[in-house]
Order: sequence, then structure tokens, then C-alpha cells
Amino acid sequence: MEIELEFVSSEVLAGKTEAEKMEFIIEKIKKNKILVMEESLSPAEETALIELTMREVSDKFPGIEVSNLKEKTEGGLRERLIRFLGGSTGGMTIIGPSKLIKKIKKEPQRILVLAEKDK
Repeated sequence: MEIELEFVSSEVLAGKTEAEKMEFIIEKIKKNKILVMEESLSPAEETALIELTMREVSDKFPGIEVSNLKEKTEGGLRERLIRFLGGSTGGMTIIGPSKLIKKIKKEPQRILVLAEKDK
């Protein structure tokens, strides 16, 4: 019983539009992969992903589970400028098919994911 994790660098999604990012993520999830993404999705991206997923739910695709850790530091001028311009200064997002992810426990500094493939 194998579960495949795919670690995705922020560079992979950097040049993509929001629609292209959502397509990339959904395509991987439909292949039963759990994605660990280097950066957090923005609130707008996370909302768009959930809305897209809800439209595609079926017997073959029961949906997704999403959890993220965002960098909590206020930071200096550089970090505030990056956020002001709509950028991200860190974090991590975990996204996987709901049929594999049985439990997500989120704490301020870590995420515990329990995944299991049906027999």
C-alpha cells in the first residue's frame, strides 16, 4: 500500500496564472498524490481551489483536504513590502485526495497528516 508524496518547489508554480495553478494541483490530486508545496496558497487561491474541487466531485473524485502553515513573523520592511505587493514570504501547503487523507491535525508550528490507502 503505497502513498505518493510530491514536494513542489515554489518555482514550479511561480509563472502560472491562478487557473493554471488550480489545474496543476487538481491533476496531481486526481492521480492520488499528496502535494507538499513550498509556499502557502493565498486565501483567494485556496477559495478558488475549493470551489473548483466542489464542481468536480464525483464517485471517482471525492474531493480534497487542504491545510497550510503560514509564516507568522511580522518581519521588517522587506517582508511588509512583499506582502503589500501580494507576495508570500514563506509557509507550506499540504493538499491531498480526501480518500487518502484520514486526519489532519494542525498546530501553530506543524501539521500532522494521517494518510491511508484503501485496501
